[in-house]
Amino acid sequence: MLNTQQLGALKAANCEVVTDNLTRQLYATDASPYQIVPDAVAFPKSARQASSIIQAAAQAGVPVIPRGAGTGLSGGAIGEGLIIDFARHNRDIGRLDLERRTVRVGPGVILDQLNAFLRPHGFRFGPDVAPSSRATLGGMIANDSSGAHTPVYGTTGLHVASLDIVLADGQIVEVGEGGDSLPKQRSLIESIVTFNSLVISECFPPGLLKRWPGYALARAVENPTNLLRILSGSEGTLAAITSAELKIVPVPEERGVGLIFFESVAEAMQATEELLDLKPAAIEHIDRPLFDQTRGQREFLAVRDLLLLDTEPCEAILIVEFFEGAQAGLAQLRKKKLGLRKLILESPAQASLVWELRKAGLSLLTSRKGDAKPACFIEDAAVRPCDLPAYVNALGDLMRRVDVSASYYGHAASGLLHVRPVLDLHSAADLKKYRQIADEVSALVRQFKGSLAGEHGVGMARTEFLRQQVGEDVYSLMREIKRSFDPNNVFNPGKIISDGRYEIDKNLRMGAGYKLNLPFEPRLAFAARDGSFTANLEQCNGSGTCLKQTPTMCPTYLATGEEIMSTRGRANAIRASLERREILDPLASEELNAALSNCLSCRACTTECPSNVNLPLLKAELLHARLRRDGLTLRDRMLTSVDRLGRLGCATPRLSNAVMRSGLFRKILNRLAGFAPQRALPPFAGQRFDHWFAKRKDRPVPTRGPVVLWDDTFVRYHEPNIGMAAVAVLEAAGFEVILPAGRKCCGRPAFSQGNLDEAEKLGRENLAVLAGTGDAPILFLEPSCFSMFVEDYHELKLAGAGLISQRCYLFEEFMDHLLKAEPDALSFDGEQERIAIHGHCHAKSMMKTSCLRQLAQRLPNREVTLLDTGCCGMAGAFGMLEAKYELSLKVAEPLVEKLKALPFGTTVVASGTSCRHQIQHLVPVKLRHMAEVLAEALRGQ
Repeated sequence: MLNTQQLGALKAANCEVVTDNLTRQLYATDASPYQIVPDAVAFPKSARQASSIIQAAAQAGVPVIPRGAGTGLSGGAIGEGLIIDFARHNRDIGRLDLERRTVRVGPGVILDQLNAFLRPHGFRFGPDVAPSSRATLGGMIANDSSGAHTPVYGTTGLHVASLDIVLADGQIVEVGEGGDSLPKQRSLIESIVTFNSLVISECFPPGLLKRWPGYALARAVENPTNLLRILSGSEGTLAAITSAELKIVPVPEERGVGLIFFESVAEAMQATEELLDLKPAAIEHIDRPLFDQTRGQREFLAVRDLLLLDTEPCEAILIVEFFEGAQAGLAQLRKKKLGLRKLILESPAQASLVWELRKAGLSLLTSRKGDAKPACFIEDAAVRPCDLPAYVNALGDLMRRVDVSASYYGHAASGLLHVRPVLDLHSAADLKKYRQIADEVSALVRQFKGSLAGEHGVGMARTEFLRQQVGEDVYSLMREIKRSFDPNNVFNPGKIISDGRYEIDKNLRMGAGYKLNLPFEPRLAFAARDGSFTANLEQCNGSGTCLKQTPTMCPTYLATGEEIMSTRGRANAIRASLERREILDPLASEELNAALSNCLSCRACTTECPSNVNLPLLKAELLHARLRRDGLTLRDRMLTSVDRLGRLGCATPRLSNAVMRSGLFRKILNRLAGFAPQRALPPFAGQRFDHWFAKRKDRPVPTRGPVVLWDDTFVRYHEPNIGMAAVAVLEAAGFEVILPAGRKCCGRPAFSQGNLDEAEKLGRENLAVLAGTGDAPILFLEPSCFSMFVEDYHELKLAGAGLISQRCYLFEEFMDHLLKAEPDALSFDGEQERIAIHGHCHAKSMMKTSCLRQLAQRLPNREVTLLDTGCCGMAGAFGMLEAKYELSLKVAEPLVEKLKALPFGTTVVASGTSCRHQIQHLVPVKLRHMAEVLAEALRGQ
C-alpha cells in the first residue's frame, strides 16, 4: 500500500489518479490467469499528463505498469504499484500521409478503429491480432504483436515509423528510425551489437517468423541505430508509449479462403508443411476441442452449418488464405490430395464467418463447462514452420505422459500454435502438472531453438524462463539495456529482467484450494450453460470481448469507456465483493452496487460473450440475496407491481393520467421512488385491450387453428392499439385469436429487480393458465415477456416451463414463418414507405433479427432497413430513475443519431415498450410496432 507521502506525490501530479478499492480491484486482473491488486490507477489524457504522473511515481518510489486494453495473456498489464491506463483516453487518429503511407495514432486507438479509418483510403494496418476489436495499438507495439498473416506482414514492430515515449524520469522523447535522440542508449546498443553479434546470432538463429523473447537484439543486429527495434516488444519495461507513427499497407485487392478437414491434428501439421510451398498469406489451425464449444451457440450456428460440423465431423481444420493470385492459389489447393475433404469459400461473408470463429478461439475454449479449463501458460511458444510437426508430436507425447488433454489452435504457417492443456487450477494435483508441463515445454522450445514468447509477451508468466532461453551472456546484455533506459527499475519491475517475484504458478487468480464462499444460497438454475452461479461467474476469463466498440455488448461501456461498465469489469467486481477483498459486507458493498446498478440486463453478454457470462442472471441472483436479507424498498414494490398499477390506473384513466401529469405528483414520485421528473409516465388507455377484445362483435370465422396472444401489461393497459393491430393481422390470416384468461404479469419487472419469489409465483400461475390452452402457438408482442417464458422460467426451475416454451414465438417471427411458407396468406397494399427497424436487445439474444427485415420486406414497395443499433438505454425501469437518466440518454446517443439521419417520414419500428418510450422521449419520428405496420398495410383495411 502507498504511504501518505507517496499518495500525496501522485495526487499532486497533473493527471487523474484513483485509489478507491473498486478501481484497484478492477485493474487487478487482465486476460491472464494472474491477479495482483495495484496501489493506484492513473488515466492520462496526454503525453504531458503521462509524463507528470510517471515522474511523480518515480520520485515517490512507486512502480509503474503501463496498460492498454488489458487483453494480454502473460500478466504484462498487472502488478503492484501504479497502473497507467492508456486505453480510456488517447484514442485520437491523425496525420494520415498517403504518400509516405503513415498514420499517427494514440496508444489507446483500437486496431479495428484504425482499420475502419483507413479502409476508405484503401489501406490497413498490416498485423492483425485476433482480439482486433479491443486490442490497442500501444499494447500491440509493446508486445510486438502479430497474427494470422505474419507470413505477409511480420510483427507490429516492423510497422513502426516513430514513437513518442516517456522515460522513467518523465522526459518525453520522440524516437525514429534514425536521428540522434537517446544518444546514450543508442551508443549502448551499437556497442552491444559490435562486440556480441556472434553470440546474439547463435542465440537467435534465422527462420523464426514470430518475435523472440526479451529485447529484440536479433533485429538490433540488422540496424543497431534503430531504437524502435528495442522498444517494440519491450512490454512496458523500458518506457511508456504516448503516440506512434505507423506504416500502413494497401488493402489486398484479392482474397480467397479454402478449408481442409482432417482426421487428426498430426495429419494437419504434416499438411501445413506441404501447403507452405503455395505461399499462402495465412494457414490457421483449429481443432475439435475449440469448435465443439460452438455447439448450441446461436452466434455460431451459421458457421457450423457452413462447415458441416454436425453432419461430416472431423478432428482438425486448416484455414488457408491467399491474397494476390488467390484464385490460382485456390486452384493449386484443390489439387492437393490432403485431408478428408475441402471447402472453398464462395464469398467474403462466408470467410468472415470462419475468421470470427477462429478469432473467438480463446474465449470459446475457456467457456468449457466444469472446473477444468484449457489453461493459458504454454500457448505462446513458436518454432520454425518446418519444425512444427515434430514440435507438436513432442507436445503430444508430453500430454500423454502427464495424462492431460489439450487444444491446439493458431498460426500454423508461422509455427505458433496456442496449445492449451485442460487443467483444474483449483486442484493442487493439476497445479503440479501445470508446473511440470511449463518446465518441459521451456526445455522443448530450447531444443527446437524457438521462442517461448512468440506474440503474447514474456510478462509474469515467462520471466522465470528467460535466462534459460537466451543464455547468461545474452541475458546480461538485456539487463544492461534495462539499466540504461530505466536505471531505477520504475517500469514493470521483475518482468523480463527477473528479481524473483514472478513465477508461472504464483499470483494465480484461482489457485489450489480456491473456493468462492457465497453469503447466500443460489436460487437460479443457470440451466442454459454452467449449472451454477459460481461456474458462470468464473467463465469470465478477462479476454475483454465486451470491450469491443460495436453494438450491442456492453451498452454502458460503449457510452462511458469505463472498465466497471463492461461485462468483464462487472464480473471482476462481483468476484472481488464475494471474495471480500477489503470488503466487509459483500451484499451491501459499493463495489457490488457499482457492478449491478448500471447493468441494463440487455442480455447481449449471453450471446456476444463467447464464454456466455450471463450478467442478467448473476445480477438477479445477487439482488435477490440482498432483498431476501434486507427486504423490499418502496421502489422495489412499485416496480414489481406495474401490472397491478395498470389495472388500478385503467379503472379511472382520465383522473389517473391527470394526476400523473401534475408537477406535484412528479415531485412526490421523485422523492419517494427516485423517478426522473423529466420522464413522462406512460398514460393509461381509455379502454383496456382485454375489455375491447371481450366486447368485440362480428368476429370473422377462422379458417385456421387457434393462437394464444399474450397481452402483456403495456399492451393491456397502455397501448391497446398494438394488440388490436395484432388481432387484425392474425384474424386476416385466418387464425382464431385467444387471450389467456386469468393471466398474470409475466414477472419480468419482478425478476429484473431480484424479486424472484414474486417472479416464481407469477410464473407458476401463468404456466398453469397456458397449460389449459391446448397446444396452440403462444405469440408475444413484447420481447422481454417472450424471454421470460422461453428462458427465465427455466431458470426459476418451474415445472412445465419446457413444454410451454416450445409453443412460444415472437409475433414477428411467427408471421415471418407463415408468410415464408404461404406468401399469399395475407394481401397487402402497394403504398410506398420507408421502414427502419430497431431490434430489441432480448430479441437479438434469442433469435436472428433478420426475420424482422424479411417480414417488412414482404410488404410491396417498402424500402426496409434493419438498423445496426444497440440498446436504447431505457431498459425498463432503469431509464425512469433520476440517478440513471443521464446515463440512459448517453447509451441512447448512437440510436438517436441514426434515427435523426433517417429521411423525413420514415416509419420507425420498435417492438419493445421501453424502446418506444425512449425513442418518443428523444426523437420526433413516426413510431410503430411491427403489428401496426402489418395491420395498416392490409389491403381493404
